[in-house]
Amino acid sequence: MSVEKNDLRRKLDRLFVPLTVGPTLIWIAAIIVYPTVKLLLSSLQFRNPVTSEMEFVGLRNFRRLLFAREGGDAVLGVFSPNFVSFTTNTIVYVGFSVTISFLLGLGIAMLLNKDLTGRGWLRTAVIVPWIMPYVMSGLMWRWMFQTDYGALNAILMRIGVISDSIPFLSDGTLSMMALIVADVWVFTPFIIIILLAGLQNVPEQLYDAAEVDGASRWSRFWNVTYPFLKPSILVALTIRIIFDIRALDLVWVMTGGGPGKSTEVWASWLYRTAQVFNEPGSGAALGVVLLATTFAIVAVLYKIFGESPYQA
Repeated sequence: MSVEKNDLRRKLDRLFVPLTVGPTLIWIAAIIVYPTVKLLLSSLQFRNPVTSEMEFVGLRNFRRLLFAREGGDAVLGVFSPNFVSFTTNTIVYVGFSVTISFLLGLGIAMLLNKDLTGRGWLRTAVIVPWIMPYVMSGLMWRWMFQTDYGALNAILMRIGVISDSIPFLSDGTLSMMALIVADVWVFTPFIIIILLAGLQNVPEQLYDAAEVDGASRWSRFWNVTYPFLKPSILVALTIRIIFDIRALDLVWVMTGGGPGKSTEVWASWLYRTAQVFNEPGSGAALGVVLLATTFAIVAVLYKIFGESPYQA
């Protein structure tokens, strides 16, 4: 009897890993691997808009999107004006939004980490912008920046700062600034939550020891807080950048990529190409470029913040 029990136990032990890890691997394959493979295959095909038949075209979609054209042929090595313009817009949008929201989030998180009166209420209040639907936030900020009856222009005129309405969403530079403001408002609470959780993992004894040694505030932050905060910074920046690179909701609702193409970013360009212009192959090619760029940025972030000097 004991021999049969031992055999059964060994069989169950061998099945433990497949039974526990298997469903997770299947789920990952279903939601990550299959869509990625489908995206790669679609980027190499062209769908006839009349017959809807798919035709293998190799790298033609990439050449049409990325490179300038001369006489109907792509000129390798010379990027197309659209690609340069939309890439620049994306860099400006993501760079300023992530930088500003990270610095604001870090400052507010360090403030909320102190023993303040009403700290619980403040922590609850700061997450309100993040829990609102992105489309609703975009509509709200579009109304705020509206030229004729927007709240921001009305406030500035009432307090005497301006005499004429500012065309926030009709000027290329101002519309990009408006997008960045809205994006910072929406995503700063996420940064606060992640960094606040990281700050609470810093041992108070280290602060006490640094203070006894006469370390300045900057020295305490750089040598005590920052090393313990690096994993949280990595998570916050990784997710934040991924969200902004694929940002479509705010851009589409607030400006639609305009005026002209001044706020057209990769995500809105992808949507316009695949859905509005009905070119799924070209849209998939742009999706591959976006995916590769995201992986490269995440790899750089892991290189910078992936290791802590306090790891054993």
